[in-house]
Amino acid sequence: MNLVAEEPNSVIDIRKNRVRSNLLLHLYQSGDTSINKMARMFHASIPSATGIVNDLMKEGWIIESGTGPARAGRPPVLYGLNPKKYLTLIMDINRHDTQLVIFDLHNKLVVKRKVDIKLDDSSSFLKNLFAATDDFLSFNNISYSSLWGIGLAMPGLINTSQGVNLTYPNLTPGGTPLVAYLNKHFKLPTYLFNDTKATTIGEHRFGFAMDKSHVLTINIDWGVGLGIIVNGEVFNGTSGFAGELGHIQVKPDGLLCHCGKIGCLDTISSAMALIRQAKEEIQNGRATILTQIVNNNLDLLDTSHIIEAVHSGDEFSIDLLSTVGTELGKGLATAVHLFNPEVIIVGGLLAEAGPFISNPIEQAINKYCLSDFKNSLSIHISKLGASARLLGTQAYLFEHLITKEFAN
Repeated sequence: MNLVAEEPNSVIDIRKNRVRSNLLLHLYQSGDTSINKMARMFHASIPSATGIVNDLMKEGWIIESGTGPARAGRPPVLYGLNPKKYLTLIMDINRHDTQLVIFDLHNKLVVKRKVDIKLDDSSSFLKNLFAATDDFLSFNNISYSSLWGIGLAMPGLINTSQGVNLTYPNLTPGGTPLVAYLNKHFKLPTYLFNDTKATTIGEHRFGFAMDKSHVLTINIDWGVGLGIIVNGEVFNGTSGFAGELGHIQVKPDGLLCHCGKIGCLDTISSAMALIRQAKEEIQNGRATILTQIVNNNLDLLDTSHIIEAVHSGDEFSIDLLSTVGTELGKGLATAVHLFNPEVIIVGGLLAEAGPFISNPIEQAINKYCLSDFKNSLSIHISKLGASARLLGTQAYLFEHLITKEFAN
C-alpha cells in the first residue's frame, strides 16, 4: 500500500486503520499468516505490511505464532491474533435457561456456566441476569476491565440497529432500548442478536455452511427459527425479522400460539410442542418407556428424555419425532421454493435426535418440493450443535468490535 505524501493525514490514517481492521478480521476468520501473504492480500509493499504488523504487535493485537512451510530457503514467520488481548462475554438466553460463556480471541472457551434464569418479559429477568453475571465473573476472577464487549443472543423479533427485542418489550423500564440499558449497566459495548441468526453465522463461519452461498439453517428449539444465507450473507430483511418460519400458519383450526396467532408451526413442531404432545398421549394411555425414564412424573419430562427414548428404540417417541419432522419438512419445502438453497442444516435441541428428526424432514421435502429444487440440495445435522450459536455470537461481536476499534 503506497501512500502518497500529499494526502492529508486523516485520509492516510483512515486507510491505515482500514487495513489494520481487515487484517485482524482475516486473522480471526482464517488463522495465522505471513507478512508476504498479508502484503499480497492487501496490495501493500512488504515494508508497509511489516510496519503495520509491528504497530499491531506493539499494541498487543498480534503475536508471532511460529513458522510456516518453506518452498525454498528460510521458512516464513507466521503471525496471528493475540488471544489474551481481550476476553469476550457471551450471554446465550432462551426460555429454558441462560448460559454465560467467556471466550478469548482464538474462540477458545475459557469458562462457562449455565444458570437457572428463564427468559420472561419482566424487569426481574435483567435483575437476575445482572446478579448472575457479577457472581460468574467474580467466581472466575474475571474483571469487567478485561472484557472487550458483550454479545447477547436471544429469541424474538430483534432489530439490531435499534437494539430492541420487540417480543420482550418489558425487560427494561420506560421503553428504554435493551442494548442502551445493558451498555449503561455493564459500561461495555453490547450487541444484541437473534439466536437463530447467531446460529446461522456460526454455521457459516465454522460449520457445514462454510464457503456456501445459499443456505438455510433450521433451529428446532423451544420455538422454530429459520436462518437464511443469500449470496454468502445472512439475510435479515428490512427490520431484521426475516426467518420467523415458526409463525407461519399451518393449522387454521389449531392451537393458540404464544405470539397470539392460531395454528403456527411452533404449536406443532417446536420442542415445547413435542413435550406437550408427549404428555397428552401418555395421559391418554399410550405405552412408552418415557414413564419409566421420568419415574411417572410427567412434570419432569424434557426433550432430553424423549431423545434418550428414541435412541433406545421407543416406538412412541420415534413416532412423535417423525410427526414433528414431517411438519417441519412441509414448512421447509416452502422455504426451499423461495430461496433455492444448496444446503439445509438442522440444529437446535431436537437435532440431537440425529436421523430420527432429519430423515422425516428430508422425506417431507422430497414429497412437497419440485424435483429440480432437490437435485443440488443436501441436508445435514449440525456438527457444531449448540456451539454454533455461541460461536456465531462471538464472531458477530468480534467483527463489530474490531470495526468500531479502528473506525477513526
